[in-house]
Amino acid sequence: MCFHFKNTDMIDWLRTQVRVLEVWREQVAASPELDMAMVTRLEQHYQWLTREIYNLERMTEGRHQAA
Repeated sequence: MCFHFKNTDMIDWLRTQVRVLEVWREQVAASPELDMAMVTRLEQHYQWLTREIYNLERMTEGRHQAA
């Protein structure tokens, strides 16, 4: 399924997902039954998503400057 969003709407939604990952990561890390594999996976996903948002923002800025 494909949804069409304005670039800023999509980036805002992705930023919300980063905040969700931050909270989830903190909850897992604070758990008495610390699951390092889960912490590692969450951190990897957080890093990946953060990089992708940065790349999308750069692409969006480039389009605005060219226009």
